[in-house]
Amino acid sequence: MTGIMVVGHGHFASGIRSALELILGEQADFATTDFPEGDTKTELEAHIRQALDTLKHTEKILVFCDLLSGSPFNTVIMEAMKDERLTVYYGVNLGMLVETLMNRNLGSTWEELTARVLESGREQLGVFTPEKTEDEDDDSWD
Repeated sequence: MTGIMVVGHGHFASGIRSALELILGEQADFATTDFPEGDTKTELEAHIRQALDTLKHTEKILVFCDLLSGSPFNTVIMEAMKDERLTVYYGVNLGMLVETLMNRNLGSTWEELTARVLESGREQLGVFTPEKTEDEDDDSWD
């Protein structure tokens, strides 16, 4: 099975995990690493290595980071340069993570998973603009 890891600033990773597990339930081969205020780069490196160690039995690992060029991203790409099993994505959102895990759990291949990640993330972005009907006016909140 493909391992999946989320890493981010503050409690981003554990927070998105909480939301994800509320939707999908507990996930196998899924690790998270937070980078809370006060942690050092050395601590972040150690926590990332510990999380990756829990996925050492997996053939490949998708790593999702909160931001491009942040400390979590910069630290995990150093690991990816040493471990060819890792593919690192940044700018993760809950929708893309849910879809990736659902596809993985349904048996999608590595190629199918990686082909869909970015497209899925883009599909989860948008803006809601309510359409007004002819009967509505701008003072409807009064």
